Amino acid sequence: MAIVAIAIAIFVFLLTGAVTNEFTHDPGTGVLPGLVLGFLAAAPLFKFAAQERFNLLHPAPREYNIPAKLAFAKIRDYLAEVFYNYGDKWHVVTVDTQSGRIAANLRFTDEVTRIEGDARGNIHTRKERLQRFLSLEAQVRNTECVTTVVQLDFSPRVECANDAACDSIVSTLFTSLDISLGPPPPVAKRRVVEIDIYRISISTNTVA
Repeated sequence: MAIVAIAIAIFVFLLTGAVTNEFTHDPGTGVLPGLVLGFLAAAPLFKFAAQERFNLLHPAPREYNIPAKLAFAKIRDYLAEVFYNYGDKWHVVTVDTQSGRIAANLRFTDEVTRIEGDARGNIHTRKERLQRFLSLEAQVRNTECVTTVVQLDFSPRVECANDAACDSIVSTLFTSLDISLGPPPPVAKRRVVEIDIYRISISTNTVA
Protein backbone atom coordinates (compact mmCIF):
# COMPACT_ATOMS: atom_id res chain seq x y z
CA MET A 1 0.00 0.00 0.00
CA ALA A 2 2.86 2.39 0.75
CA ILE A 3 4.30 1.74 -2.72
CA VAL A 4 0.93 2.60 -4.27
CA ALA A 5 0.83 5.82 -2.24
CA ILE A 6 4.31 6.82 -3.43
CA ALA A 7 3.38 6.05 -7.04
CA ILE A 8 0.22 8.19 -6.79
CA ALA A 9 2.18 11.05 -5.22
CA ILE A 10 4.73 10.98 -8.05
CA PHE A 11 1.99 10.82 -10.68
CA VAL A 12 0.13 13.80 -9.18
CA PHE A 13 3.39 15.75 -8.89
CA LEU A 14 4.27 15.16 -12.56
CA LEU A 15 0.73 15.87 -13.72
CA THR A 16 0.59 19.12 -11.77
CA GLY A 17 3.93 20.19 -13.20
CA ALA A 18 2.80 19.40 -16.75
CA VAL A 19 -0.47 21.31 -16.39
CA THR A 20 1.20 24.30 -14.74
CA ASN A 21 3.91 24.39 -17.38
CA GLU A 22 1.25 24.33 -20.10
CA PHE A 23 -0.24 27.58 -18.81
CA THR A 24 2.81 29.43 -17.45
CA HIS A 25 5.58 28.03 -19.70
CA ASP A 26 7.79 28.01 -16.62
CA PRO A 27 8.83 24.50 -15.46
CA GLY A 28 9.69 25.71 -11.99
CA THR A 29 6.25 27.11 -11.25
CA GLY A 30 4.61 23.71 -10.73
CA VAL A 31 7.14 22.29 -8.27
CA LEU A 32 5.58 23.58 -5.05
CA PRO A 33 1.94 22.97 -6.08
CA GLY A 34 2.97 19.51 -7.30
CA LEU A 35 4.56 18.67 -3.97
CA VAL A 36 1.52 19.88 -2.02
CA LEU A 37 -1.03 18.09 -4.20
CA GLY A 38 1.09 14.93 -4.32
CA PHE A 39 1.26 14.87 -0.53
CA LEU A 40 -2.48 15.46 -0.18
CA ALA A 41 -3.25 12.68 -2.67
CA ALA A 42 -0.99 10.15 -0.96
CA ALA A 43 -1.68 11.05 2.69
CA PRO A 44 -4.90 8.96 3.04
CA LEU A 45 -3.16 5.91 1.58
CA PHE A 46 -0.19 6.32 3.92
CA LYS A 47 -2.58 6.59 6.85
CA PHE A 48 -4.45 3.48 5.73
CA ALA A 49 -1.18 1.56 5.32
CA ALA A 50 -0.03 2.61 8.81
CA GLN A 51 -3.34 1.50 10.33
CA GLU A 52 -3.22 -1.79 8.43
CA ARG A 53 0.28 -2.49 9.68
CA PHE A 54 -0.66 -1.60 13.27
CA ASN A 55 -3.57 -4.06 13.08
CA LEU A 56 -1.18 -6.76 11.84
CA LEU A 57 1.29 -6.26 14.69
CA HIS A 58 -1.34 -5.58 17.37
CA PRO A 59 -4.46 -7.45 16.27
CA ALA A 60 -7.70 -7.76 18.18
CA PRO A 61 -7.85 -10.69 20.63
CA ARG A 62 -8.93 -13.98 19.08
CA GLU A 63 -11.26 -16.45 20.76
CA TYR A 64 -10.90 -20.22 20.47
CA ASN A 65 -13.15 -23.05 21.57
CA ILE A 66 -10.53 -24.93 23.61
CA PRO A 67 -9.38 -24.76 27.27
CA ALA A 68 -6.85 -22.06 28.12
CA LYS A 69 -4.27 -24.58 29.39
CA LEU A 70 -4.36 -26.45 26.10
CA ALA A 71 -4.11 -23.24 24.04
CA PHE A 72 -1.19 -22.09 26.21
CA ALA A 73 0.63 -25.39 25.67
CA LYS A 74 0.03 -25.35 21.89
CA ILE A 75 1.43 -21.82 21.54
CA ARG A 76 4.46 -22.69 23.68
CA ASP A 77 5.14 -25.89 21.72
CA TYR A 78 4.77 -24.11 18.37
CA LEU A 79 7.33 -21.47 19.31
CA ALA A 80 9.72 -24.19 20.50
CA GLU A 81 9.44 -26.29 17.33
CA VAL A 82 9.18 -23.88 14.39
CA PHE A 83 12.32 -22.73 12.56
CA TYR A 84 13.03 -20.45 9.61
CA ASN A 85 15.44 -19.82 6.71
CA TYR A 86 18.79 -20.73 8.24
CA GLY A 87 17.63 -22.74 11.23
CA ASP A 88 16.69 -19.61 13.18
CA LYS A 89 14.27 -20.33 16.04
CA TRP A 90 12.22 -18.49 18.62
CA HIS A 91 13.87 -18.01 22.00
CA VAL A 92 11.16 -18.27 24.64
CA VAL A 93 12.20 -16.05 27.55
CA THR A 94 9.03 -16.12 29.70
CA VAL A 95 6.48 -18.87 30.30
CA ASP A 96 4.13 -17.91 33.12
CA THR A 97 1.33 -20.45 33.47
CA GLN A 98 -0.28 -18.51 36.32
CA SER A 99 -0.83 -15.32 34.35
CA GLY A 100 -1.01 -17.03 30.95
CA ARG A 101 1.86 -14.95 29.54
CA ILE A 102 4.46 -16.04 26.99
CA ALA A 103 7.29 -13.79 25.82
CA ALA A 104 9.63 -14.81 23.00
CA ASN A 105 12.25 -13.30 20.72
CA LEU A 106 13.23 -14.28 17.19
CA ARG A 107 16.48 -13.20 15.60
CA PHE A 108 16.73 -14.44 12.04
CA THR A 109 18.70 -13.86 8.86
CA ASP A 110 17.01 -12.75 5.66
CA GLU A 111 18.61 -12.75 2.22
CA VAL A 112 17.83 -9.83 -0.08
CA THR A 113 18.92 -9.06 -3.62
CA ARG A 114 20.24 -5.59 -4.39
CA ILE A 115 20.56 -4.04 -7.84
CA GLU A 116 23.68 -1.95 -8.31
CA GLY A 117 25.37 -0.13 -11.17
CA ASP A 118 29.08 0.14 -11.84
CA ALA A 119 31.15 2.95 -13.32
CA ARG A 120 30.53 1.68 -16.85
CA GLY A 121 26.78 1.81 -16.44
CA ASN A 122 26.33 -1.95 -16.20
CA ILE A 123 23.71 -3.35 -13.85
CA HIS A 124 24.64 -6.08 -11.38
CA THR A 125 22.76 -7.93 -8.67
CA ARG A 126 24.25 -8.67 -5.28
CA LYS A 127 22.82 -10.85 -2.52
CA GLU A 128 23.11 -9.62 1.02
CA ARG A 129 22.13 -11.17 4.33
CA LEU A 130 20.46 -8.88 6.84
CA GLN A 131 19.49 -9.40 10.46
CA ARG A 132 15.87 -9.22 11.60
CA PHE A 133 14.55 -9.18 15.15
CA LEU A 134 10.97 -9.85 16.24
CA SER A 135 9.60 -9.96 19.78
CA LEU A 136 6.28 -11.52 20.75
CA GLU A 137 4.03 -11.07 23.76
CA ALA A 138 1.22 -13.62 24.07
CA GLN A 139 -1.53 -13.47 26.67
CA VAL A 140 -3.87 -16.45 27.13
CA ARG A 141 -6.92 -16.26 29.39
CA ASN A 142 -10.21 -18.02 30.08
CA THR A 143 -13.61 -16.50 29.44
CA GLU A 144 -16.95 -16.92 31.20
CA CYS A 145 -18.13 -19.07 28.28
CA VAL A 146 -15.40 -21.69 28.89
CA THR A 147 -13.49 -20.54 25.80
CA THR A 148 -10.04 -19.03 25.47
CA VAL A 149 -8.99 -15.55 24.35
CA VAL A 150 -5.49 -15.12 22.90
CA GLN A 151 -3.89 -11.71 22.53
CA LEU A 152 -0.69 -11.44 20.47
CA ASP A 153 1.50 -8.34 20.16
CA PHE A 154 4.60 -8.08 17.98
CA SER A 155 7.49 -5.63 17.93
CA PRO A 156 9.88 -5.84 14.92
CA ARG A 157 13.33 -4.36 14.38
CA VAL A 158 15.04 -4.70 11.01
CA GLU A 159 18.18 -3.64 9.20
CA CYS A 160 17.72 -1.38 6.15
CA ALA A 161 14.55 0.54 5.31
CA ASN A 162 12.23 -2.43 4.81
CA ASP A 163 9.97 -2.12 7.85
CA ALA A 164 7.74 -4.95 6.61
CA ALA A 165 10.55 -7.53 6.55
CA CYS A 166 9.01 -9.44 9.48
CA ASP A 167 5.40 -9.27 8.29
CA SER A 168 5.50 -12.67 6.57
CA ILE A 169 6.65 -14.28 9.82
CA VAL A 170 3.74 -12.68 11.67
CA SER A 171 1.19 -13.76 9.06
CA THR A 172 2.51 -17.33 9.00
CA LEU A 173 2.39 -17.53 12.79
CA PHE A 174 -1.26 -16.42 12.86
CA THR A 175 -2.21 -18.96 10.20
CA SER A 176 -0.41 -21.80 12.00
CA LEU A 177 -1.95 -20.95 15.36
CA ASP A 178 -5.45 -20.71 13.87
CA ILE A 179 -5.00 -24.21 12.45
CA SER A 180 -3.55 -25.56 15.69
CA LEU A 181 -6.05 -23.95 18.08
CA GLY A 182 -9.05 -24.66 15.89
CA PRO A 183 -12.02 -22.56 14.74
CA PRO A 184 -13.61 -19.88 16.93
CA PRO A 185 -16.60 -20.85 19.07
CA PRO A 186 -20.05 -20.80 17.42
CA VAL A 187 -21.80 -17.45 17.48
CA ALA A 188 -25.36 -17.25 18.73
CA LYS A 189 -27.77 -16.14 16.05
CA ARG A 190 -31.26 -14.79 16.29
CA ARG A 191 -33.95 -16.72 14.43
CA VAL A 192 -37.48 -15.47 13.88
CA VAL A 193 -40.20 -18.11 14.13
CA GLU A 194 -43.61 -17.11 12.86
CA ILE A 195 -46.79 -18.82 14.11
CA ASP A 196 -49.36 -18.49 11.37
CA ILE A 197 -52.41 -19.12 13.60
CA TYR A 198 -51.86 -16.09 15.80
CA ARG A 199 -49.56 -14.15 13.43
CA ILE A 200 -47.05 -13.72 16.24
CA SER A 201 -43.30 -13.48 15.69
CA ILE A 202 -41.19 -14.99 18.46
CA SER A 203 -37.45 -14.39 18.63
CA THR A 204 -35.39 -17.19 20.13
CA ASN A 205 -31.66 -17.54 20.64
CA THR A 206 -30.12 -20.57 18.99
CA VAL A 207 -26.58 -21.75 18.68
CA ALA A 208 -25.21 -22.35 15.17
